[in-house]
Amino acid sequence: MGDQGLTDMPMKIKLPEPGAAGKSHIEKLLAKRRSLRRYTEKGLSEVVISRFLWAAQGISSGEGLRTCPSAGALYPLEIHAVVGEGNGLDPGIYRYVAEEHALTQKVPGDMRKKLAEAALSQSMISKAAVSLVISAVYPRITGKYGKRGIRYADMEAGHAAQNIYLLGVELGIGTCSIGAFDDEEVKKVLKLPANEEPLYIMPLGYV
Repeated sequence: MGDQGLTDMPMKIKLPEPGAAGKSHIEKLLAKRRSLRRYTEKGLSEVVISRFLWAAQGISSGEGLRTCPSAGALYPLEIHAVVGEGNGLDPGIYRYVAEEHALTQKVPGDMRKKLAEAALSQSMISKAAVSLVISAVYPRITGKYGKRGIRYADMEAGHAAQNIYLLGVELGIGTCSIGAFDDEEVKKVLKLPANEEPLYIMPLGYV
C-alpha cells in the first residue's frame, strides 16, 4: 500500500533540445518572434505591403487554396490595410482582394489616428507605418457549420496573424496582435458592412 502512490505518478520524459539537430529556418523565425510596439519612421514599400497581405490570405495554389487553413476552404476572413503617410501606397484604407492579389481603396487619407482612437488610444497604431486589420464575415462559414463556424473563423484569424508575425521577423518589421478595441468604432473607421466583425489589429513598422 505504501508504494501505490509512487506508481500513480505521471512519468516525465525529457525531450531533445530543439536545436540538437540544427534549427531549420522556420524554427529560427519562431524563436525570434516577439510582440513589438515601437517602430522607426521608415515607411513600407508597396512590395513589402504586398508580401504581408499575401502571407495573411494570399492564394498559394492553382486550386485557389490560401496561405492559411480554412474550414471547408470557405475563407471567411477579410484583410484591410490602413496606410499612413510615407509608404509605397497613398494614405488610406484598402481592402485586400485575394482572388486578384489586388487592393481596393475604401477610404482616402491617413486614418491611423482614427483607428488608434477606436483601439483605446493605443499609440503604436498611430505611429506604425501600416496596420493590417483582420475581420471575419461569419455568415460565409456559419451557413455550413452553424455556430461552430464562428470558432473556425477565429482560429483562422490566429493562423493569419502568425503568418504576419513570422514574415515580420524575416523582414525586420515588428508587429503586435491587438484585440483591445471598440468593435463598433473600428467598423465605422473601416466602413465595414453590418455582417463583418473586426478581430485583430496588427500595426507594422521597421524596428
